[in-house]
Amino acid sequence: MPHQAQGLRRLFSSQGTRVVSVLAGPTAADEGEFAQALANRLSREDGRPVWLVDAVAGRIADRLGCRPLLPWRADLALSRQVIRAGACGLIHAPGVLAGDAALVRAAGDSRACGFLLFDGGRFTTTRAPLDRFTPQTLVVLLGKRDAEAGYALAKALAATPSPSRLLFLGETADRAARATRHFLNQTAEVCQARAEVCQIDNRRPETSSNTLTIGPNLTWVVSRIMQNDQPKVAHGGCSNSAEEVYQR
Repeated sequence: MPHQAQGLRRLFSSQGTRVVSVLAGPTAADEGEFAQALANRLSREDGRPVWLVDAVAGRIADRLGCRPLLPWRADLALSRQVIRAGACGLIHAPGVLAGDAALVRAAGDSRACGFLLFDGGRFTTTRAPLDRFTPQTLVVLLGKRDAEAGYALAKALAATPSPSRLLFLGETADRAARATRHFLNQTAEVCQARAEVCQIDNRRPETSSNTLTIGPNLTWVVSRIMQNDQPKVAHGGCSNSAEEVYQR
């Protein structure tokens, strides 16, 4: 049967567990809601189990009413610490970095989930709560004053260098992308080889300007994750100067 063949292909595929983290800029909307919606959508679209890591003081667990007494422990099998939360599994791990190496390793060893999705919290121009050395897709939500923070994150990842794949969404995604392209493509080749800077849902006239609606963004993010989980370059052309990032 077709569904049986699909299950066998997933079982013998070499994809392993994909790691995705959702981060928010200083003025962006709540990334926790987006992370929950993304986990549910990935579960429906791919069919493989999605484990959502609640890294921000148990916020998602509180919202779902299923917060455990103790956080996750590295000395116990991770699959035994996953709480069923709707279509996804929830891991209570307050304070861990997005892409935490120990959690990623434990998820890979368990071979029980297709996606490990971190609700990573907020970042600033000087601090980002993430493990830069973990190969992962970083979904970065940017608010109306977050262009500088988005560019600073891209610059830090390029300097590490980091194997992360970077997706920008939101009100200042286009400006952050232009700055990254303008300032980093000549001086940081690793950024061109290992980062993807994009924006969606804030182009005229298809949508209202400067919006971050969950539905269209989820469709786009899931399509990018499903198409290819390897870092690649996807910069759009732009004739404007990147200095406009900080002038608008």
